[in-house]
Amino acid sequence: MRMGWLGAAAGLAAVGAVVAARRIFNAPDDNADGAIPNRSGANGFTPREGLDPTLLEILACPDDKQPVIYQREGDAERLTCTSCGKRYPVRDGIPVMLIDEATVGPLPTESDVAAAHAVRPEGKPAIVGSSA
Repeated sequence: MRMGWLGAAAGLAAVGAVVAARRIFNAPDDNADGAIPNRSGANGFTPREGLDPTLLEILACPDDKQPVIYQREGDAERLTCTSCGKRYPVRDGIPVMLIDEATVGPLPTESDVAAAHAVRPEGKPAIVGSSA
């Protein structure tokens, strides 16, 4: 009897996580009539441009708990810590905030931080590198 309740609770938690992820990452919902919208891309979904601005406001470096900025260099997107310079990759629009996945880079300059804050409300990355 207990396993049934535990299984039901785990199932509800999984459904809640999927709903929350769809809202955070702004995944398109199915139409009310049950038809699936036209989706183009490798997985059948149109790739999302940028990250949710609300998500960008709450994310912090897991190592030192300092703010991060969203940047793009070439085709690579990343979140860079403004304090320690660790760079966390963004893969398929999902930030990978694991210390083991981070690379250490130089601290972002004040102009890098200002550029990232300027486009943060749009959820877009600041472009860095030779073309900036």
